[in-house]
Amino acid sequence: MTADERPTTNDNLPDGWVWTTLGEACEVNPTMSWPESFTKETPVSFVPMAAVDDVTGAIVAAESRPIDEVWRGYKRFAEGDVIFARITPCMENGKAAIATGLLNGIGLGSTEFHVLRPTGVVSAEWIYHSVRQQSFRNEAAREMTGTAGQLRVPKSFMEEATIPLPPLAEQQRIVAKMEVLFAQSRRGREALDAVPDLLAQFRQAVLAAAFRGELTERDPADEPASVLLERIRAERRRKWEEDLRAQGKDPSRRKHEEPVPPDTSDLPELPEGWVWTTVAEIGDTSGDAVLTGPFGAQLPSSEFVESGVPVLAIGNVQWNGISYENLKYVTEEKAKQLERYKVAAGDVLFTRSGTVGRAAVVPPEADDWLISYHLLRVRADFSVCIPEYLYLVFRGEVGIHERIAGRARGATRAGFNTTLLKTLPIPLAPLEEQRRIVARIEALFAQADILEAQVATTRRRLEQVDQAILARAFHGELVPQDPDDEPASVLLERIRREREAHSAKKQTQQMRFPTT
Repeated sequence: MTADERPTTNDNLPDGWVWTTLGEACEVNPTMSWPESFTKETPVSFVPMAAVDDVTGAIVAAESRPIDEVWRGYKRFAEGDVIFARITPCMENGKAAIATGLLNGIGLGSTEFHVLRPTGVVSAEWIYHSVRQQSFRNEAAREMTGTAGQLRVPKSFMEEATIPLPPLAEQQRIVAKMEVLFAQSRRGREALDAVPDLLAQFRQAVLAAAFRGELTERDPADEPASVLLERIRAERRRKWEEDLRAQGKDPSRRKHEEPVPPDTSDLPELPEGWVWTTVAEIGDTSGDAVLTGPFGAQLPSSEFVESGVPVLAIGNVQWNGISYENLKYVTEEKAKQLERYKVAAGDVLFTRSGTVGRAAVVPPEADDWLISYHLLRVRADFSVCIPEYLYLVFRGEVGIHERIAGRARGATRAGFNTTLLKTLPIPLAPLEEQRRIVARIEALFAQADILEAQVATTRRRLEQVDQAILARAFHGELVPQDPDDEPASVLLERIRREREAHSAKKQTQQMRFPTT
């Protein structure tokens, strides 16, 4: 509430409370002098913006610096001051804290903090909770000035912002009650914070069990994976012979080379009917099983246009599917020149640099799009391996990521190439069992997704509960009143007189000792 909106009476407040401004209750951005006992090497606390936790309101990562190193160019504050982020988006996110535990009682920090130093009428905790209210931050946001991305809460708003002020003793009782209630919600948040890691572990455990054959039952009617491989080998040889004859060559006079099977000496034993194979062995026989995107010279950034045929890059391949954000485009004519690098629905894309090994299945709507140099396209023979199964193998915890990390190459940035991916071992289940495995994993992952959504909802509700606690506190509804408490109006009047006396004394000194 700003000064213009300030109530003219205290009718809407509990007995003994008054309306005041932050400027009356605090010193806003007070000046500070170098303590006489300090040397240049005296350590003080340095508090960058990132050191303030916007959830707990605590200073969590203050640094120790010699005072001479930070005294100039940073915001100065003392033990017990309240610091409040004035810049977007830190202010809206609730970055504020009571400065406690400062080395030698002094803190230096980001110039994007406002400093509020409580007077004798108010506790630091009351000020801190006042500015942490969502309603206060909403008002502050409306009063911000500056350019987009650099909006700041002006000092004048902080000085004129109106807050309810209870008697000092009642403030202390209210704050104590709030801390008890907030401690309960903190424990709830801590429990919720553990859930994402637990769900990640759950998903990896599901994948590990799936590719050990523990999620599904064997069906004697399933065609063994070894038979699938024999069939694709025969098809691959047939096409090879057919291509040679079309070129007028005699296949019998040439040697047909099959993809090399994996070395299984260090691989775990698989269930009956399964077999270890490689990405190359299950690849589509009609073209490149594994293909990297076009080199930079083939697709320079100068070729990108505002619209046309989309080009998928690393950021578009996410574990939860293809992201359509920040897509780049080339013309239809350029896309025809790069026909070889188009994807088809059911291809599995694999990131070959940056975060190596992230994968996603190409959906129907991305059919005929292109890939960039930093992606690998895997095109499996669907009669041997369904795309969703291969994707889950890439995602799974069967030692594959350790092998990827160990085999990724690059002096400064690890990378993966077609040869490495082609020879990557794959635990191949019978085709029908692949479908059962995919269905089972998707069902279990869906349950985890529901739980994640519930966690997000509960977290939002906890935030609402915290704001409701603050609202009740600032309406005098958390604790009973004590008629023996000294009214806030008496405290406020005393502080005003002290300030006036101090100001008059300072003015007299300036008259007696004029500056030159």
